[in-house]
Amino acid sequence: MSDHSQPAVDADATAGTGTERAGEKSAGNATLAPAYRMRSVFERKVVAPYRDTYRGELGQAQVELLELLYQHGPLRQREAAEELRTSKQHVSKMVARLEQMGYVCQGADDADARSHVVALSDTGRTYVDLHIAEGSKRARELFSHLSAAERAELDQAMLTVARLLEKT
Repeated sequence: MSDHSQPAVDADATAGTGTERAGEKSAGNATLAPAYRMRSVFERKVVAPYRDTYRGELGQAQVELLELLYQHGPLRQREAAEELRTSKQHVSKMVARLEQMGYVCQGADDADARSHVVALSDTGRTYVDLHIAEGSKRARELFSHLSAAERAELDQAMLTVARLLEKT
């Protein structure tokens, strides 16, 4: 009988190149390593300054819902659930709380009376605008050690990555 408690590991897939920096581990699959590394660094260095501006006020899922509505405009709760990769029931609970706080409003969907459309209220849009401004300020401070040319290069690189990913 074999021991299934430990997954089989392909030694070739996990062998390091010897060029990893201290604290870095080989990703095992070279095609995934760049995407994983970018996600990890991007989360810590770019996303965190924005998310931290909401700290203590709202949960991460509520922030993601507000930002989704900010970027896409009004959505059916089902569409929001799909975009956020959560259940429609969870979205309904978040909407109820955010509506109570005055950040969103909801109404019947003209195309489907069984569905509800959720939209940012003016208060919600102002709220997100303020957090974007604060997050941008924090990101500028984080990157202040870079030269003006490096900051411009980083801005351009992020715009290029965003544009390419939006194509998928």
